[in-house]
Amino acid sequence: MSGMGVHEAAGSNPSVKDDKIGRDDKRDGGDRRGMGVKNGTGEKIGIGEKNGRSLRAFPLPIPEEKSAACRRSRKPVLQSVAIDRMEDESVWELVEQGTMSFTDERARPGCRSVRLESPTTSDKSYQTEAPGRPHGKASVLRRFPGEDWSGYNRIRFWVYPTLPGFRVVSMSVVLHNEGEERIPDAYLREGIHYFLLKPDRWNEVVWEIAHLPRDRVTGLEFVYRLQGSDDGATRHVRYDISGLELQIVEPDYAEGWPVAPGSVAYCHSGYEPGAAKTALVGSQVPDRFRIVKEEGGETVPVLEKPVERRETALGSFGVLIFSELREPGSYRIEIGDTRTEPFPIGERVWESSLWKTLNFFYCLRCGTEVPGIHGVCHRDFLCEHDGKRIVINGGWHDAGDLSQGLINTAEAVHAMLDLADALPASDGALAERLREEARWGLEWVLKTRFGDGYRTTWATMDLWTDGILGTADDEVCEAGNDPHSNFTAAIAEAAASRIFRSSDPILADRCLTAAREDWAFALKAFGDGGEESEWTAPVIVASAGISASVELYRATGEAEFLNRAAELAGFVLDCQERRMPEWDIPLRGFYYASPERRRLLHFPHRGHEQAPTVALIGLMEAYPEHPGWGSWYAAVVLHSEYMKSIAAYAEPYGMLSAGVYDLEESESPEYRDQALQGVRLSERHYLRRFPVWYAMRGNTGTGLSQAKAVSAAARLRRDESLRALARLQLEWTVGRNPFAQSLMYGEGHNFSPQYSATSGDICGSLPVGIQTRKQYDVPYWPVQNCYNATEVWVHPSSRWLSLMADLYAPEAAGTEGRKTGKTGEAETDANGSNVKAAPASPDIAIEATISGAELEAEIRVVGSREGLTSCRVYLYNLDAPSLPAAEAELKASGTTALAAKIRDPGEPVVIVVVPDGRLDRAREWVGLLN
Repeated sequence: MSGMGVHEAAGSNPSVKDDKIGRDDKRDGGDRRGMGVKNGTGEKIGIGEKNGRSLRAFPLPIPEEKSAACRRSRKPVLQSVAIDRMEDESVWELVEQGTMSFTDERARPGCRSVRLESPTTSDKSYQTEAPGRPHGKASVLRRFPGEDWSGYNRIRFWVYPTLPGFRVVSMSVVLHNEGEERIPDAYLREGIHYFLLKPDRWNEVVWEIAHLPRDRVTGLEFVYRLQGSDDGATRHVRYDISGLELQIVEPDYAEGWPVAPGSVAYCHSGYEPGAAKTALVGSQVPDRFRIVKEEGGETVPVLEKPVERRETALGSFGVLIFSELREPGSYRIEIGDTRTEPFPIGERVWESSLWKTLNFFYCLRCGTEVPGIHGVCHRDFLCEHDGKRIVINGGWHDAGDLSQGLINTAEAVHAMLDLADALPASDGALAERLREEARWGLEWVLKTRFGDGYRTTWATMDLWTDGILGTADDEVCEAGNDPHSNFTAAIAEAAASRIFRSSDPILADRCLTAAREDWAFALKAFGDGGEESEWTAPVIVASAGISASVELYRATGEAEFLNRAAELAGFVLDCQERRMPEWDIPLRGFYYASPERRRLLHFPHRGHEQAPTVALIGLMEAYPEHPGWGSWYAAVVLHSEYMKSIAAYAEPYGMLSAGVYDLEESESPEYRDQALQGVRLSERHYLRRFPVWYAMRGNTGTGLSQAKAVSAAARLRRDESLRALARLQLEWTVGRNPFAQSLMYGEGHNFSPQYSATSGDICGSLPVGIQTRKQYDVPYWPVQNCYNATEVWVHPSSRWLSLMADLYAPEAAGTEGRKTGKTGEAETDANGSNVKAAPASPDIAIEATISGAELEAEIRVVGSREGLTSCRVYLYNLDAPSLPAAEAELKASGTTALAAKIRDPGEPVVIVVVPDGRLDRAREWVGLLN
């Protein structure tokens, strides 16, 4: 468990090989792993046998040798100085709980050790955020008289932990600075660094502090949090700390838009043959680069090209373009003295990340043993409502702590089912594994209902409990009844009822009953609006209501659900800005939180910006005959064009900017200071590339939520530029970012430690994400492991799976189709994977001209060889006397002339032709966008 900035002392334990990044056999899967397969770069991913089916053996091993922690541990030390050999006991003090002593029994050469001992629980009097948080801390603090450490940039020390029975061992170190800038900061993030330790051996810990103020250092604190004991583990812990020193190394790049010096920012997962292939470098590089292919143990040059120099608002960049490479294989980029790790080109480059993401969810399972991580847990974790209690273990631990959340769980369930439903028969094993993991989360969604609208919506848990009801460490949370949670639960339940109908009709009936009830509870609670907060907004709740209604219609065929969805769609459209505002730089297509338009829609932490687009597309598929269909399509067009516009402000990365902020939304000085760092759109409005946020920072979840809106719109509109934009968000996540790091732990290389203090390093985890420092709008990714930015979290991982239903599944490439008005269970083969025909596409052309308020168009249709029967045309912002309604049938082959008047020249006009109800074969024409 060395990924959090630690490596063990070589040779300190006779049973351990001379390997600073060794791993525990049980954690690696031990003999549960099969012979394995290799991805495009030769990376081996284990396969095991389960019930006669070929499935990945979890937990998956982590290629630690590719980690940033391993790279950092090998840095040459340019200078060092000892800061404490534990000779003067008077400069040390015990903080809060436990005991402190000094010992020669176990120490580094030439030093003594300070020994910290503590129970794993207390009487909760030190519990800072009851219920569910740790029972305080036990720490030892080394005092310093305001020393200036600015000349050094790394702290090094050794820790020997003794915690019998613990599978995961963690600790933190805190730097105290009382100079011009105080550390830790007000949010208790800066200056705090968590690390994992291997038990019963010396662990060398190194922490780069170049990013921290250290002009008047007053203390260095070593902290153990009282987080209970895992099943069968000791209730008394001991840490020996020795060999403190300061060092000088070449520090990692921690802040800025330019690419890290000496690095190439590229997609570590690889590139599909037909996709755009680019990588980024800094400005101080040679003029040419080359690509080499690995063949038979040798590298063969396959391409050499000039570097494209590009100046943007973010700085000077070199862009490496190699899209002409299409042949599958393993490649490297070479430029100057820099040579990248290998990356694949192939059709299935994202498959590895999908298995790893599933591994992450498996490793976060609650209520069951997870090998190498924990035993059966939280059997005394309760939710209370109206005098009744439910044991709520099960599902997945939400993040780096052990909490549980309904919305994150239900969204993950639906993402898994949606992706499994989209996969072809050739991906049967992956689809089966997705459904299996989805069922685990689904059972928690069902078991935590009280049946009257109340359920476990959020339950904080950050410690291990004894599993015995009635003892002091029991934790009880209060049930909630909110429409966002119940609508989101209904989405997952209704989808599950349809997908499991043939394989498990009893479960399907149970899910459908719950979905009906939860939908009704949510609809009643929503009323005419809903609560606005940083976590949700009425427009998001209404969008969830649309998606729940559509899923229930698909499961039942009952028209009531479609009618309710259409009503809620009107609410959503009232929240969208469709006209160009009178700004210096006008933007439109974004949403407000509610129809009152007091606050623009944006998220600082957990993102839901995909919700309106996904909901409206689902409604278009289910309700093609509704007269509002054209307005729903136009809303998706406007929002996706807005996404294109705001991505342009983060070129050449193409990262989706966080959104527009109004200075009058908040009276907080901190809000204003951050908003003003954005791009000025008007006197009041600014575009931030990263969110305005406070304690909880990191944009993986918010960015991937926006990316899901883009990928869904790309499928609807058949827009390759949108598809490429969505893919860029994946590439940012796995290496094409300023730090040239993969944010998915175990995917690609140079992945940094993540905050997972209770579950340990997990292959496939995603963190909350790259953050910003203070008020600035510049990426910040220091060598510091602390909640929330580096914390593992199921939210971005569920978004990753949801995106793949659009980008990885074959339908996304145009080989399979979606048909409007579809209800009932999907057609599947014997393995439960989709079987869909790929009809030939009819030739549809739309030509239109606008003159003043008049539009003239010609629609030409040539039928396909399968025998096209009809086409339907939808209009938005047009009055067409030749068509009796907003939609009309066209003949299967021939030319149709269309003359129409534009209703409002301030809004776009849209013409959509859908052949035989197949949205994946539709053609659009859009005018007056700018």
